[in-house]
Amino acid sequence: MCRGRFHRRRSQARDGFTFAELLLVLAILLIITGVVFPPVLRMMADQPLKEAAERARVQLASVRLKALDSSAAWQLRFEPGGRRYLWMPTETNSVATSASSNAVTSSANTAAGPTAGELPKGITFSSDLNGTPLPVERLPQELVAGMPNAYQLAQVGWSAPVTFQPDGSAVDSELAVIDSRSRQVRLTVRGFTGGVTVSPIETRRR
Repeated sequence: MCRGRFHRRRSQARDGFTFAELLLVLAILLIITGVVFPPVLRMMADQPLKEAAERARVQLASVRLKALDSSAAWQLRFEPGGRRYLWMPTETNSVATSASSNAVTSSANTAAGPTAGELPKGITFSSDLNGTPLPVERLPQELVAGMPNAYQLAQVGWSAPVTFQPDGSAVDSELAVIDSRSRQVRLTVRGFTGGVTVSPIETRRR
């Protein structure tokens, strides 16, 4: 009888975890959390900047394809210190004349005129290159006439054009996108091929 009670007590004692076992499990969970979470948090923090750099890279590649497909030079300009960018044929005189003389343009003319885009919120184009301020210029208002926010676009200080020739080549160029933590991704356009290289995320020099 006593032996049966003893076995029952031992089995009941083993039904739960001891305090030491709970502490051990908690310690293991904390170690796993410390190992796994920091890389995940870094990836989440890096994602907006990576997405912005990829958007800029895709747009540069798209402008190059337009130059190849149309057998005409195309250009991309961006707003140093801002989020906006636009692309258009390099020869825009006929487009500007058409926009100023006609309130309503055909879809073909619209496709050949300037088109604007923006980087994600919180990301901007760098206003300098290796510490040297980028030169800016305004575009003629008639060039952007008919576009949404045409007046605001005409007031923007735009970068020098990144131009792609009909054979896909370009001029060696570099631009960068930055976030609020002074981290950047540089995009380098190779002149001979027109290809775009994207750098890893790096901290800007001050």
